[in-house]
Amino acid sequence: MSDTPTTAQDWYLAGVIFGWEAPQCTAQAPAPLDDQTLNSYLQGVQDGGVARLDFEDQKAAEEDNPPPVSYPTIGPVPGGSVPLDDYVKENREILEGLFHQHMPHVDLPEYEPWYPPLGGMTQQPVP
Repeated sequence: MSDTPTTAQDWYLAGVIFGWEAPQCTAQAPAPLDDQTLNSYLQGVQDGGVARLDFEDQKAAEEDNPPPVSYPTIGPVPGGSVPLDDYVKENREILEGLFHQHMPHVDLPEYEPWYPPLGGMTQQPVP
């Protein structure tokens, strides 16, 4: 069994594959073909090249304008769905008030500031 196309439709599909892989090249007959089969092959090359260029344009357009990302939502709620980030932020604010703690304020003598004694110094007015 040979991989060489035998019918005009097979040659058209071979042309589409060639056109897809090399969309901007000049097509030449890969084998001696009759006029109908050659026209089918060349039409396949043209269709494959156009399809590839359209695909590349569409891909570039999607990269320039990506579709909106849908984030998970919490719902349903009476006001509609709420974005997950807003829901988590609101709950963190509620829990912050509940669990917020400060270190206990205890006066320990070893942590009080120490100043050297000022023995023998008298205060005199500055001239």
